[in-house]
Amino acid sequence: MIELTVESTGLNSHYDLTDRIAAALQEHGTGDGLAGVFAHGSTIGLTVMRYEPGAVQDLLRTLERIAPESPADGSRYLHELTTADPNGFSHLKSSLLGTSLLVPFRDGRLAMSPSHRVVLFDFDLKPATRRVFVDAPRPAATAPHTDEIKENSR
Repeated sequence: MIELTVESTGLNSHYDLTDRIAAALQEHGTGDGLAGVFAHGSTIGLTVMRYEPGAVQDLLRTLERIAPESPADGSRYLHELTTADPNGFSHLKSSLLGTSLLVPFRDGRLAMSPSHRVVLFDFDLKPATRRVFVDAPRPAATAPHTDEIKENSR
């Protein structure tokens, strides 16, 4: 398993991990297949998106409408009442976006559209070192010789 770290500044920060993931998979010597990517934490999220300022702001504004920092009715999130931690909205945004995804890897590179990127979002209130794990596709096994196939089929 490959581990990447990101020094995050916290609240609504975002990081393009695409090139780091591709380089790590190339160095690892993986085969073709789907690479699993998992962000370790309950206040961060992963997505594949067109990574440009407008799309980032659109996503953040949409998530803010769904899970605002302060509920519109003036109440507080139950998470804050049970833990004294005022980041309930961060956990909701993480759950909505998700913390894992699969990316195709073929012929030594990510097999995605050039305009799509793997992006980590951090919704928590404070800076943190974030960990992202990448489970590489296994190298393809060499095909058995035809003599071996005949022997095993008897």
